[in-house]
Amino acid sequence: MINERAKAIIDFCFIKTEREQWFKKDHSFDKKLDKLFKRDYKKAINNEYDDWQDNAEECVALVLLLDQLSRNFYRNDEKAYKQDYKCRLIVNEAIDRGYLEELDKNKIHFLLLPLIHSEDLSDHIFGHKLVDTYLKDHIEYNKIKKAWDDHTIAIKKFGRYPHRNKVLGRKSTEEENNFLKQPNSSW
Repeated sequence: MINERAKAIIDFCFIKTEREQWFKKDHSFDKKLDKLFKRDYKKAINNEYDDWQDNAEECVALVLLLDQLSRNFYRNDEKAYKQDYKCRLIVNEAIDRGYLEELDKNKIHFLLLPLIHSEDLSDHIFGHKLVDTYLKDHIEYNKIKKAWDDHTIAIKKFGRYPHRNKVLGRKSTEEENNFLKQPNSSW
């Protein structure tokens, strides 16, 4: 049985919202998410939802809160990335527990996103292997693969995402600034 709050997150993300909505900037969508789930996010960062890791569906909801929704709540703010490390630990534990065998393809995709959001190349390499294994039959596999490839280009080239530099207080190099003028360089 899935927790009521986790179910609300899962239903909103996978039933009530179109996939494309998650991958574009939309201030009104961000506000809606903030209103619906910000209290859950605060509980999650205070470890009140850690037991959600014990169930595959609830684990997806926890990852959504800490990874995807944090980016909506705190767009253009360093807080968007504050939970990335914790989230990657949760994802690795979920993989070890065999959750990728239990979930549908769309939930697997969102469960794996923290690996591609990481600025650690080893997470990208691992993530690409998992995408090729678990999402190769996904209806949008080619689109997912291209997006992941685009992300990895930045990490291989710079060891970080240049589009985060300003909000994280990092100085951009000239090469990074030139990169940011190209398509598929900011997410």
